[in-house]
Amino acid sequence: MTKHLREPIAPTLNGVRQPEVTFSSSATLNAQFWIEQFPWRPTAAWAVLAALLVIGFDWSLLRWQWRTIILLLVLADPLWGSIWRLAAGRDELLPLHTKGTPNPVWLPYLKPGSPAARLFDWNCVRAVPLLFRVGMPSLLLALVIAAAINWMAVWMTLGIFLASVLAWVVRRTFQGSAHLLHSLVTVTLPALLVLAVFPSSEDQARSTLPVLLIGLWTLHNWGEGRNLRSSADPWGLLLLGAAELGILSVLLFLQAPLWLAFLVLLWLPTWLAIYQGHSLRRFNFIWLATLLLSAWAVGQSG
Repeated sequence: MTKHLREPIAPTLNGVRQPEVTFSSSATLNAQFWIEQFPWRPTAAWAVLAALLVIGFDWSLLRWQWRTIILLLVLADPLWGSIWRLAAGRDELLPLHTKGTPNPVWLPYLKPGSPAARLFDWNCVRAVPLLFRVGMPSLLLALVIAAAINWMAVWMTLGIFLASVLAWVVRRTFQGSAHLLHSLVTVTLPALLVLAVFPSSEDQARSTLPVLLIGLWTLHNWGEGRNLRSSADPWGLLLLGAAELGILSVLLFLQAPLWLAFLVLLWLPTWLAIYQGHSLRRFNFIWLATLLLSAWAVGQSG
């Protein structure tokens, strides 16, 4: 006899259907990790590695510093990334169970129609569950890990949260883009976090080079985001060109012509594709390579 498998029937009490008891989670805070896009592209984790390269990190000390580096990678990439992801709204998150969505929550100054609600394009049914069930746990966990590193990491984590809120307002209320904020979260703050934990050279001139290079990486990433949206974006082209000229100037200052030649060769296909009007999505790997190569060049030459 063939046995047919059927879905379990939810129990009822006095004719009322009761929620089914499941054993899907044993945690207080649930987390899901996944690779959404091609990993070989500029991201926060790669920015951390680039910052380690640019300060000339002594890799022989890795056996003593590996715990700190792991904390930096976990904080800057998945945890800060989970906070920033909220700026894109519910559609960018994995689906929440309908049974886990609470009833509308009243908050002071955020009643429907209030000025603050209009500024945030507030929806009490969808935004409040997103904020309290996803946003707050992500922020609290990131703050705990940041506190294990140093207080600068805590302040940077709060900065990530503010950037996410601002990006939400720009996107939802003003229908604008948040490419600059995305670059700050992806490149600037993760790289500066490394500098806050591992000091660079004591020489004043040399110690400013990592900060300068991080600023140029941010400009380049900002231009990348604009040109991925539209390859003919004049401001994006200006940002790309200014950042690349700045990086080349840094290498000229360090008298590293060999590194300069390699970077020029890597950048040429991008400009050729822009001239031909082609999409730049396949150049993410090249931009990542130039990020790491320029960091290694400055770290070795400094």
